[in-house]
Amino acid sequence: MKLSKVFFGLVLTLGFTAYGQETDQERECLRMRFLAGEELKINNYSGAVTYYLKGEKICNGYDKGNYDRLIGSLRNVVSEEKDEVRKKLYTDTLIQVYERADKAGVAGENTLLLRAQYELNSTKPRRDVADDLFSKGIEKAGGKVDEAYPTLYYYNSLMMFNEATTEKKPIVKKKLITDYFKLSKLATENGMSARTQETLLTYLGYVVKNCQDLLPELNGFLKTLPQEKEAKKATVNSFIALLETKGCEESKEYEMLIDTLIAIDPNIDAVIAKAKLLKAKKRYGEAISTYRQAKGMTNDAELKEQMDYNVAEIQFNQGSYSTAYSTAMGISGKNRGEALKMAGQCVAQNANSCGSSTIERKFNYYYAVDLLERASSAGANVSSLIGRYKANYPSDGEIFDNSFSKGQSVNLSCWGVNVSIR
Repeated sequence: MKLSKVFFGLVLTLGFTAYGQETDQERECLRMRFLAGEELKINNYSGAVTYYLKGEKICNGYDKGNYDRLIGSLRNVVSEEKDEVRKKLYTDTLIQVYERADKAGVAGENTLLLRAQYELNSTKPRRDVADDLFSKGIEKAGGKVDEAYPTLYYYNSLMMFNEATTEKKPIVKKKLITDYFKLSKLATENGMSARTQETLLTYLGYVVKNCQDLLPELNGFLKTLPQEKEAKKATVNSFIALLETKGCEESKEYEMLIDTLIAIDPNIDAVIAKAKLLKAKKRYGEAISTYRQAKGMTNDAELKEQMDYNVAEIQFNQGSYSTAYSTAMGISGKNRGEALKMAGQCVAQNANSCGSSTIERKFNYYYAVDLLERASSAGANVSSLIGRYKANYPSDGEIFDNSFSKGQSVNLSCWGVNVSIR
């Protein structure tokens, strides 16, 4: 036999052998996928998962269609499983399949947020992995995401802080603050509910306790406010509420936000916020003018009275007791009790300068107590003040020595009222 024929026969034999082995592997790969498909026909997802996983190994991986079917089957199993331990184990498997599909380039960018959610529900959540998936998923979606995702993302950020080492906590804390501003803005721009904003703020409150933590990070976000009017307004209001909860009203950032709000929409709420700011900064004259401006912007009687009460408080805190008294006496409605209490305190504070003699000055306390008793009837808590002021009544001896008598009516010229000696 010629050598060339021997060589040709050997090559042919080896070729058939290799082809036969490949065919067996392919046949088994097809068989596993067929059996998985049969299980899917009867909605036996766990059975389908078993065959698909075996097939994945035999087939040396899958294309997008087969990975989608395996992932879909696993998601159904996770959803239907009642036993929490088994549920987490299936979730672990699902995460691993997602990662293999990702490596094969067929997982799809639209799965990132789902994968982040599953990561949080696994036996040992990898919070850094979930964080990366949440961040990339929201970015890929252009912020158009289900309302649940911002709070899930932020909850994971909070857990990252709680689990961080002492050395890393400051870094993670900064990230938590940055995430708050980013997600708060996202929620506002996408018209998410107030509850989402409240949840984000609650989570932030577990870690951030003061202005010093917040303000450095806020500055950067003030430069990236939305351009659309309503979204910008909502974002500014959200940041204002945040600074108020942390007592940051005296900061330049707070004033900047208030001025921004007035520039966007000069409505009564913005003007009242400006008045509160001026009051916090002890710019009392400006605060009073601004409250009066707000009063002129509404026909709501109750709101007008609230503005008057706010003005009276500032006047009282300034020590302008006669002016505060006049303002307080004109207030009715729900603040009537507190206004009368303030008026009584004004009378007591001015007692030493109202009257030509010691006993006449002491007569002021009769009127102060009269006002406090009226305040009590209107719902104000004044019991401790009443006891203190009664202690300043003139004694029986003082009344007799100054030729007065009990029951006699005397005029208090400072207040334009008469009181009876007791």
